[in-house]
Amino acid sequence: MEITLICYAVLQEIISEEPISLEVPEGCTAEQVIELLSQNYPQAGPILKSTRLAHQDDYVDKQSVLTDGAEYCLIPPVSGG
Repeated sequence: MEITLICYAVLQEIISEEPISLEVPEGCTAEQVIELLSQNYPQAGPILKSTRLAHQDDYVDKQSVLTDGAEYCLIPPVSGG
């Protein structure tokens, strides 16, 4: 199945400023997508450990199975100041 990922903040610089299509196995979870991205982009690994996926304005649980053709946002941790 194929999903689209939109990167935000520092992940735009490390992974892509443009939405990316990612082929993942059927039944893939949010946690598995983060792990796959950590393998493909090792320089983003430390940030991805605390990154969340969001879909239609809601965070996705780590164990949630993703939907074929859906668009997800990669939301890295945010610090205030």
